[in-house]
Amino acid sequence: MKPQTKVGLMFVGALVLVVIFAFALGKFNPFSDAHEVNLAYNFAGGIEVGSPVRVMGIKVGKVRSIEFNPEFKMPDTGEEVKLLIKITVDKRAWSSLRADSRFFINLAGVIGEKFLEISPGSSDKPELTHGQVIRGEDPPRIDQMISQSYALAGKILDMVNKNEGSMVETIETLNKLVTNFDKALKQLEKTSRDPEVTKIVKNLSIIMSDGAFFSQKLRTPEAIETMALINKLIKRLEPLDGPVIKKFLQQDGIKAKLF
Repeated sequence: MKPQTKVGLMFVGALVLVVIFAFALGKFNPFSDAHEVNLAYNFAGGIEVGSPVRVMGIKVGKVRSIEFNPEFKMPDTGEEVKLLIKITVDKRAWSSLRADSRFFINLAGVIGEKFLEISPGSSDKPELTHGQVIRGEDPPRIDQMISQSYALAGKILDMVNKNEGSMVETIETLNKLVTNFDKALKQLEKTSRDPEVTKIVKNLSIIMSDGAFFSQKLRTPEAIETMALINKLIKRLEPLDGPVIKKFLQQDGIKAKLF
């Protein structure tokens, strides 16, 4: 066999091995039955090319590429988004992706690998289209949270240092209020145990019960009628003055009937 033929066979063999190796890694698969989606983020949270894509916790694809595009804007809202992540999703899970699906960058465990989680959408919403650009949910910035926590702690300490005197006075005032309230409760407890106080309370209870009884009697139809008659009698006596009544009582017939 000629040397040129051997070199050609070795080149073809190496090319076949490269294709097989790429196919095994998923980098090249001409027979793949998957759909692509472009996700827009401003912070990827450490996601990498090759990171898994999961739907309801099941791996259905992977991150294919990450592209920095400072001039990109969302077609529907015009929002500036600097990062585009292309993912592939298997056909078996594609029907669960709808217009209201949400795309999160998640973490497997506390220090586990990053992955992209997709929440299925509503069945009444339309399915996504192949290659569609969707705005993803930016993960929280841990570094910013820590920095803000430090800033907040510094402000709290500064406020405490500036108002240390007034805070001490406030605590002392609260302590006095609690002490006085405790004394008042103890005094009230001692007073409630005094026989004289108990007797007074019982008498007040009896008086209130009697008052309630008489007030109920005054609301009866007979009592109302009696009060009406008394009112009429008083109105009739109003025109009579003292001399007239005195003269009337001094008559002999009236005296005999009364006395």
